[in-house]
Amino acid sequence: MKKILLVFLTVCAFVLSSCGENSSAKKSDQNGEETVSDNEEVADSDASGEEQPKPEPDPQDNFDIEHPGWTVEFNIIDTEMMGQGTSMAVGYFMKTAREDLEAEAAEDTTLDTCVMGESSPRVPSCTSNEDCAPEQECVPEYRDGQPIENSEHCATPGRESLNVGPVMIAGFNGGPYEFAYEPNDQLYKLNGTGDGSIDRSIIAYNTEYTITGENMDAEDLRSLSAKFTMPPALSLIEPQMVEGGTFGAAVEIDNTKPITFKWESNGGKGYIDITIMAAQNIMSPVSVTCKVIDDGEFTVPAEFASQLVFGGGGDDMMSQMVQMMNMITMDRHSEAPITGEGISSGKVSSEQLVMINVVPAGSINNSDPADTDSGDSGDPADTGDSADSGDQADTSDTDTSENSED
Repeated sequence: MKKILLVFLTVCAFVLSSCGENSSAKKSDQNGEETVSDNEEVADSDASGEEQPKPEPDPQDNFDIEHPGWTVEFNIIDTEMMGQGTSMAVGYFMKTAREDLEAEAAEDTTLDTCVMGESSPRVPSCTSNEDCAPEQECVPEYRDGQPIENSEHCATPGRESLNVGPVMIAGFNGGPYEFAYEPNDQLYKLNGTGDGSIDRSIIAYNTEYTITGENMDAEDLRSLSAKFTMPPALSLIEPQMVEGGTFGAAVEIDNTKPITFKWESNGGKGYIDITIMAAQNIMSPVSVTCKVIDDGEFTVPAEFASQLVFGGGGDDMMSQMVQMMNMITMDRHSEAPITGEGISSGKVSSEQLVMINVVPAGSINNSDPADTDSGDSGDPADTGDSADSGDQADTSDTDTSENSED
């Protein structure tokens, strides 16, 4: 559940200071006409005298801590790692907290560009509880039980996912299916059981899904609905995967040239993060991340490709660990809102994650032909081939002797 909540716990540090009041003194001019008073709001005017729209009110200004409404989220996660696929579908309902209504931190959405590393350095949105609302605390995010540096943000403590009745999701193969509250993990799961995993075969790609809930069990939550489209199955077309890597199929990459990727596109809707990680040893991995339009093709420039040096290659455990770190990750997100009476914040999202092992160019394709050529060139030296060769020599000798006798 903590992983799912990370989306909602990213805070914009300056939201509260972004909205100002528009007021001015009200007095009479020389003609006796009234101007604007201190207590009367009006739309701003530009130089031509035309009225400009008022700024949108900050949703936090209207946050009712006594009657907060509901926050709901459902996620479908489809992962394929080195040919092995797993899928999950989980959701939760929580009473809305102030941070759920805050604008998410602005993300760099400059598409078809690459950067070294996986993300920009993080900046904390708070330094102490005094920076937060009275009911919030300034806390970090955690990974593997350890706080993430500079991830401090304002969050409401003591929140938990609650049971508000079953939800139906249609769109899966063989569906619709009922998702119900599972109390151990406090998450909504298929039939309310298990660990959240679902059979990957029930995922229908390039298909519209619907989520519905009627006659919910919460007094202030009556219903919910959502429609979203699961993109096509994410699969890498180029570079082509070849068999023979340490961990099965792998992609060969020549880091002296630009790297062209082709994949099953989502028709240009949204974007995909493509990350290439290269490691010469386990202590010094290097990565390039490109945020690209989901149109099916992108070329990583040579200036970035040249910084990817793939280590490993041996049979010892350390070399295999390094080889496992050499990886292409393709990450596609899509989402749509969930609405309904009593819902303050809601969305359904899907994530498709494909991870493929990488090896240096020539380490597979050049080794197999060499083995084959070596075998062919070694055939005459083999016992069987020597026997054949001897037979041919005997026949030749016999023919020669016969011809000489003739």
